[in-house]
Amino acid sequence: MPDLLDATTLDLALDPELQSLLATCPEIALLRFRDGECLVEEGDGGQDFYLVRSGSLVVERAMPDGTKRALAQLTCHPETPSIIGEMASLGAARRSATVRAVGSCQALHLQPAHLDTLIAGYPGLTRLLCRQFTLRLREAIDEVRDLRACFDLGAQRRLVQAGERLFEVGRPANELFQLAMGALSLESETETRTVRAEDLPGGFLDLGPFLRNQPHSATAMASETCFLAVISAERREAFLRSHPGLVLELFQN
Repeated sequence: MPDLLDATTLDLALDPELQSLLATCPEIALLRFRDGECLVEEGDGGQDFYLVRSGSLVVERAMPDGTKRALAQLTCHPETPSIIGEMASLGAARRSATVRAVGSCQALHLQPAHLDTLIAGYPGLTRLLCRQFTLRLREAIDEVRDLRACFDLGAQRRLVQAGERLFEVGRPANELFQLAMGALSLESETETRTVRAEDLPGGFLDLGPFLRNQPHSATAMASETCFLAVISAERREAFLRSHPGLVLELFQN
């Protein structure tokens, strides 16, 4: 647990806004967090937030394998404080990351109601808060962009005329074809059959060889005009992320 300190001991001569805020809201507590102690924890539903005036912090997020990944490290000074946990004070969302002290740090503990007080009467602190919101928004945009990149299949559209060959048996399966419209002839060593999108798992042709990086098991030729999506081998991992159920069913069978 953090230590409760006397807020009147703070040197606020160069920070009249904070001095006024503490005079207006004497319930705001000054806390000292020891090395490793958490200010906020990922998944927690609390709405308190902190104005950190001194010390270092690390921002972490839990990974699927149970490890922690450091997202950022912050160093705070009275001249350059940081606001931590402010997004939770705006709604019911749970904390998206853990923030813990690296060494000792001092922070003012604020409640959601103090947010309105800051905005109403303290322009300097409000600007600090807005900078934090801007940073969080930028981080969220970057995270969404990175997440989209992980699932982006980079599929290209292709129109194939009747009689055109897509791939041959025994050749490397360096592309994955998804049939959207039309009919194809698939010729293997044991059979020749005509297929449409509804006859294929997800409309995908020769999915197993593509995922295993093996040669094609059949020769595919357009029986009529076909519309297809084409995914390159470089996007195999993205395909696994995007279609886990389809991949699992394939390997179970």
